[in-house]
Amino acid sequence: MIYRLLFIALLISVLPSCTHEFSLNEVDAERKIVLFCMPSTLGDTTLIQVARSRVIHNQGTNTDSKPFLVFRLNGEEKEIHYPEVSTGLLPAQSYYVVGKLKEDDLISMEVAYPDLPVAKSQTVIPQAFPLDKSEVVLTDGEYGRKIQFRIAFTDSAGAEDYYGMRVIKKTSKAFLQPENSDSDTIKYTSVDLNLDNEPLFSEKTGFDDIFDISKEYYRNLYIWDDSKINGKNYTLKVDTYYDAGYENEERKETIEFKIYLYKLSKEMYTYLKSLNRINNNDLGGYGLAPIRSHYTNVENGIGLLGGCNVYESEWISNPKE
Repeated sequence: MIYRLLFIALLISVLPSCTHEFSLNEVDAERKIVLFCMPSTLGDTTLIQVARSRVIHNQGTNTDSKPFLVFRLNGEEKEIHYPEVSTGLLPAQSYYVVGKLKEDDLISMEVAYPDLPVAKSQTVIPQAFPLDKSEVVLTDGEYGRKIQFRIAFTDSAGAEDYYGMRVIKKTSKAFLQPENSDSDTIKYTSVDLNLDNEPLFSEKTGFDDIFDISKEYYRNLYIWDDSKINGKNYTLKVDTYYDAGYENEERKETIEFKIYLYKLSKEMYTYLKSLNRINNNDLGGYGLAPIRSHYTNVENGIGLLGGCNVYESEWISNPKE
């Protein structure tokens, strides 16, 4: 990290300063339809979020009109619902489709506003994550005990496959005295995993290797492709610090984990990869590297229609010493 900051400071100090005046009104921007929909096998509701982009100088027509949406599952048009108020599970003024999805389902969408070209996109729900076995074990680390997540899977040969992993930690704090039970609490957090010893993530080349720049993953969703393991059996090993919880005469804290494993469509993987590149592009903020753009697979629009197949484990007890 120190080398990284020193390098940025050095480059900034030697770059000549320059100015250029321009008007935002000169930017040849057009309003576009914005579509975000990520259908998956988890649950039975597919959320759809639709809007129109805004031009910087605020030119454009009326923004109050609602869009016309078409959602097709394997060629069959499905009913689209629209809640005016938040339901607790769904945000207000969004759209959703009810129905369980499965692998190889083809989803296509069209979105239209009166003043804009029709936006179109499609995606396919991938096949299931090829899990063979998962384990959560205690191991010795450089600075003490750590929890290691071991995910054994078999990649399919002859196909481009895209994967993801996320771990959720549940911390439950309970009072052992019945009269204090109303103070019991449960907290959920996503686990920041250490990837340094996992070859699928930790290999650095070029600039990143020279200056020891680490890559961060959007909302702790760790993604990878099968370019290094095509058609092979593989065991992914990532870890985090060990938290044993506690128990005394008054209170008890217990810890559990839930593992989510994703098989991603190419569109979903490419979009998440573009998010990671943007979030990790510190040099771009200083004008020392190209500014990255978001990936989109929406024709005549921006956003994403990307599918995923989700494996969800049961809650896994914290390993014991």
